[in-house]
Amino acid sequence: METPSSGRDWRKHIVRQLQHRDRRQKLHFEDLIHSYNQLLMKSNIVQLWRDKHLAATPSLSPEPQNVVSLQSTHRKELIEMYQANGELVQEVFSLSKQHKHREEDLQVSHSRLVELEVRLSELEGERERLLERFEELEKANARVKEDYDNLQQLYRSQWEQLLKREVEGTELIQSMIDIKVQAARDLNYRNEKPKRVQEKNLKKDLAVVSRVPISMDTGVFPPVQKLLPEAARHQEIKIFKPFRSSRKRANTSFIGVDCSPTNFCSVARIPAKVRFSLEAHDGEVNAVKFSPNSKILATGGSDRKVKLWDIVGGMLQLVKILEGSNDGVTSIEFDPSGLHLLAGSYDNTARLWSLKDCELKHTLSGHSAKVTAAKFKFYCREAVTGSHDRTIKVWDLRKAACVSSIPLPSRCSDIVCSDYLIISGHFDEKVRLWDTRSGTKTDEIPLQGKVTSLDINSERTQLLSCSRDDLLKVVDLRMNETRQELRAEGFKCGADWTKAIFSPDGSYAVVGSSDGVLYIWDTLTGKLETSLVGQHKSSINAVSWSLSGEYVVSVDRSRLASLWTDC
Repeated sequence: METPSSGRDWRKHIVRQLQHRDRRQKLHFEDLIHSYNQLLMKSNIVQLWRDKHLAATPSLSPEPQNVVSLQSTHRKELIEMYQANGELVQEVFSLSKQHKHREEDLQVSHSRLVELEVRLSELEGERERLLERFEELEKANARVKEDYDNLQQLYRSQWEQLLKREVEGTELIQSMIDIKVQAARDLNYRNEKPKRVQEKNLKKDLAVVSRVPISMDTGVFPPVQKLLPEAARHQEIKIFKPFRSSRKRANTSFIGVDCSPTNFCSVARIPAKVRFSLEAHDGEVNAVKFSPNSKILATGGSDRKVKLWDIVGGMLQLVKILEGSNDGVTSIEFDPSGLHLLAGSYDNTARLWSLKDCELKHTLSGHSAKVTAAKFKFYCREAVTGSHDRTIKVWDLRKAACVSSIPLPSRCSDIVCSDYLIISGHFDEKVRLWDTRSGTKTDEIPLQGKVTSLDINSERTQLLSCSRDDLLKVVDLRMNETRQELRAEGFKCGADWTKAIFSPDGSYAVVGSSDGVLYIWDTLTGKLETSLVGQHKSSINAVSWSLSGEYVVSVDRSRLASLWTDC
């Protein structure tokens, strides 16, 4: 479609063509004009010659012979002039004829030009109509293109949704397959469980028997004095006896399940690789704990939230978020029934949630500094909290009131407790044992660094401590003596709140290092079992081993939570 500028150029082109034609036709007339000018020059020359000749003729009568010769000469000249004049007339005639033809051609060209101008005006009008039609079509095309773009966008969004649904379907199928595979593994594991438990118990019994000295005296009984150490040992057992409940409680223990070691937990499976990782919180993750049935995992972070996770197909899926804390969460503990959760916080309080409805039940206020540990005792009837304000407080959870407070000589970093005994770790490099009935200290265990965490095995006979001197100690609570010191090249305790724990069967100890490596020791031999490198890039704060023995979860300072399995 022509534009207005192209229309003007076309009109200028026609004018230039007409001017070129005029110049071309003028060239033919230039020859005629040139010949005519030459003829005029010749005529002027003859006239000038005649005038000059007549002026030069004397007034006197010439002689007769001269007159005759002059007449003859004039006649010749006159004849020549007539001949030249005839030629010029003929040439003028031919030129006139040519001029007439040129005039006719010019008239025809002029008529043609008029016709072309009329046609040009018609074409200009048609061009204007076509331009209007073009603008209308442009607008219609723009509307059609807009509709087309909208349809394209709708198509792309629908296609993306289709692809997303296909991916979700594929993931769902894969998740179902993983669940089926995991269920088959769990079934096989449960079927093999009695045999493994029997072998593990046999191994532990053999290890205990191998450490018993055999007397080489065959004929003489040892004197009475040699029995005194045994008596002392029984005395120490009596001293530790408050750690166990004095009342008989059917099928209950420190963590609220069957107290039989065989039924308490299966043989722990040493993790070998990271099965799943994700950013669990919006800030540093400080605490992690499995529920008693190993189906729910709780994590607490500096974002003031406690999150509950379910393990489905080897992946962590968020179930619920418990809110209510005014500052970061420092510790997490389930009650033995798994129906309540207790968490300590930087806001100087501990909070109790009911997991039936995920509602905040009590806020335990009374400390003047952050609560570093919060643990249950007497099932869900009482709780114990330790704080940087150098006190341990015992709370009646039915009244949400403090029933007793134990002053401490140093800041408390962690606690473990039973019915009538509380064990606390401190910044002054000591572990202290307290009788809750009298509020007095019964014993003290010195270490070589700030105590960062404490844990107790399922049989309540061994204590695991972690300290800032990069050393883990296994203490026999019956003898109050160190049984194993666990060290490893490369292990470094990353914070004052780094948590080390026993495996559910007490055979292993696990802790995370400042470089994100997970270290696992055999507590019986003190040998480093393995060190695992996963996706942690910062210091690991806490770990939890599921009571089923299948999973280990570690959390670090860069928001990451990793699920470890043995396959």
